Amino acid sequence: MKNWLKKMLRINDGEVDPAMNQAPSLLKATALSEENIGLFKWDSNHNDHLLVFSKDEQTVEWIPNNPKFKGKYAAAYVPALTRSQLHSGRYSWDFVIEEMAHAQIGIGFMLQWDIGPDWGFFGYLGASTSAWSYDPSSGDIVNNTKSIKGGLPKFEDGRQGVVTVRLNLPREAKGEAQFIVNGVDTPLIELPESSVIIPAACLLKETQKVTLTNFERV
Repeated sequence: MKNWLKKMLRINDGEVDPAMNQAPSLLKATALSEENIGLFKWDSNHNDHLLVFSKDEQTVEWIPNNPKFKGKYAAAYVPALTRSQLHSGRYSWDFVIEEMAHAQIGIGFMLQWDIGPDWGFFGYLGASTSAWSYDPSSGDIVNNTKSIKGGLPKFEDGRQGVVTVRLNLPREAKGEAQFIVNGVDTPLIELPESSVIIPAACLLKETQKVTLTNFERV
């Protein structure tokens, strides 16, 4: 076999490099320094053909007729990602939903993998096994495309409210997460050992707008 092809396929003496056969795995907090938690801001490069961001990258909004959008068909939903990778501590922050537009919306977080976050087959927050989304239009926590807990608080006006997230992320043990919706606690969510968490959202209607605020590492 040509040397260049061997290099491309990582073949040495007739064997494929084992790294080529490794399945993706969850990123462990122990692989990161305790100070390496990223920036608590929206990633303004993520889906910027549909979303717009405030100058401080704390607010994201899905605007109609974004001049950057060149697609033929309108999007059904738009994921939004932050620059954070939280681990090795206790954290809390607020998602302030400034406009829900009387529609579904997904607010929550994802586990980080060694190859990046998993949005699942359908590509929305809560579609994969490693993402949890709170929908204040219905009062559901969604994971792996299913409601894992329903009958929780809703935004009664269909427009505005606050979803707080609290995380307990031990560096070398299982963790916990909790949504607090308009001041009401929801059930705890168990997280894998040594988890690394990315706050995220999924906007499901134009004009929806979400601001990050009150971030604390306790």
